[in-house]
Amino acid sequence: MIADIQQNMPEIPADTLFRKWRGRLPYRNRLAEVSQSLARAFPELGRAAGQLDFARFESASASLAPVFRYTDPGEEAMALWLSLPEPARAPWLCALMLSHIENFEAAFPRTGLAPEFALHYVDAFHRILDQIQADPGFADLRADRFLKDLWLVRLVMIPGFAQLWWPHSGLSAKTVLRAGPAAAAHVFLRCRGRAPMLEGHTHDPVAKAYWNEPGWREALRLAALALPALPHVRGVFGSAWFYDPAITRISPRIQFAQALQVDHGAFRMRIGSNESAIANATATSADRRARYEEGSYLPTDYAIIWSRDDLVRAY
Repeated sequence: MIADIQQNMPEIPADTLFRKWRGRLPYRNRLAEVSQSLARAFPELGRAAGQLDFARFESASASLAPVFRYTDPGEEAMALWLSLPEPARAPWLCALMLSHIENFEAAFPRTGLAPEFALHYVDAFHRILDQIQADPGFADLRADRFLKDLWLVRLVMIPGFAQLWWPHSGLSAKTVLRAGPAAAAHVFLRCRGRAPMLEGHTHDPVAKAYWNEPGWREALRLAALALPALPHVRGVFGSAWFYDPAITRISPRIQFAQALQVDHGAFRMRIGSNESAIANATATSADRRARYEEGSYLPTDYAIIWSRDDLVRAY
């Protein structure tokens, strides 16, 4: 079925927008090659798989809560993984990911997502196969980057170019109420609730290729396209330092990330400054760092929030 979608789906924006996008390339032969290479490189994998089978780990990782953090694998799952011999832990996680990719054909229809998403998952799989082939040591249950990829192969995190979309998020009631009556009205009346929400996350391994204006347009279009499969989701949001209105003056080259939203019906809500906002805003720009150090700029997090209806109308 996936091969049929790859071959027969009419042209989509990614076909022409992104030179390195690999959503239409076959992946199953690569999957077999990477699996065999991993087994050869780590002969202890068989013993580790006997000690901890994938089904037991995935059962321990599962959550029935409508809202939970992708960064929290769960105490039981973490303990099971740590029970493996240290040299086997990373390759075991890689083998787990490969098993999910192997099962993609059967699992994808159960997501209810539009067929186009199959191509975007395949694009992500090629990148993940590259990573496993290059350095299986990246697989760490305590690492944000790895956890995003693990939830991708589980078909829970949704690929969207400039953003990965997490469907089990929500807004803090305290934060919304502190932001004032306009924020409360938007969240509780227009969105009809603060949770569950689809939340956008930047993923560093794809940022160079996709964190640009076309990548953001596609991120928003795909978030809207995903909503019919997520009837419980109240809306879509993200929070970041680059949503700060000051960015249009300080770093105008990246202002598109907010303009594509606030200029098309989304609501912006101030969250506040914190160590994370300061670290993230100053990490990649000498100018922002200098402005912060001289006191002319204080990196501040803002949230941009869409109701379901507004996002679908806009994108």
